[in-house]
Amino acid sequence: MSKSDLSPKTLKPIAQGRSAHYVMAGIGVAAMLALLSVVLPLAVQGLPRLNMDFLFKPPRELGGGGIGPEILNTLIMVGLSQCISLPLAIIIAIYRVEYDHIRHLARWFDQGLQIVLSLPTMVIGLIVVDVAIVRWHWPISVESGILVLSLINWPFAVFLTVQVLQRIPDEWREASRALGASRWQTITRLILPVAWADIIELTGLTVARLMGETAALIYTAGLNVTSRFAFSAPGETVAVHLWYIRTEGLMPDADQVAAATGLVLLLLVIAVLWVSQKFAEWVKNANL
Repeated sequence: MSKSDLSPKTLKPIAQGRSAHYVMAGIGVAAMLALLSVVLPLAVQGLPRLNMDFLFKPPRELGGGGIGPEILNTLIMVGLSQCISLPLAIIIAIYRVEYDHIRHLARWFDQGLQIVLSLPTMVIGLIVVDVAIVRWHWPISVESGILVLSLINWPFAVFLTVQVLQRIPDEWREASRALGASRWQTITRLILPVAWADIIELTGLTVARLMGETAALIYTAGLNVTSRFAFSAPGETVAVHLWYIRTEGLMPDADQVAAATGLVLLLLVIAVLWVSQKFAEWVKNANL
């Protein structure tokens, strides 16, 4: 760059770019410090309680015990709700992107999906209470919790899957049709294999979101746990157990138990996100 290029008009955008870089770096550092200010005290207080007894034994009201049944209930309810809602979400998203080309219907679909996404999960939980528990006489149990988690998850899964399918270029679909493939063959042999990796990775986000759900599960799955798992019995999750300890727990070591429970929940979320990301990378490499 010559001296003539180093004019004030040239240097001003460079200085502005550096200032913006420093501002964004400062915001990132501040966000990281805020996160550490929450995680570090949680780890310091909760790590001494983490042991095999805490991870596998049931809780005790007078102190001690663990969260073994809560971990099992969380994995079963979240896993089965994903098995129910994710295939339904993929089918709806395929119809929205690949088949629904009527402008008015597409606009109504998008608006309706946004309305459902904006509903508080507590509202969905109360709907399940009114319909399934009051009218259908379902018990407050694990199966009611699976139902409410499925209803909470499917709009979010539909939205994410639609975004993934819409990112695939239309030129690929046109090329497939030009080669003689039907629309269904294009979807099953081109669109879905390309989209699977992103769908799997985004599924990790939906699983992590469901693991932290509390309000809807308090009235559907209940606050108690039984010594033996049963779909018709109440099933407290890790997040609900954490809420119970911090609000109504009478145990003398409630602070340590709550910190350890929160740490376990955080580790479960991190594990789910890591596994989904690695599995998505494996699927992407397998399709190359």
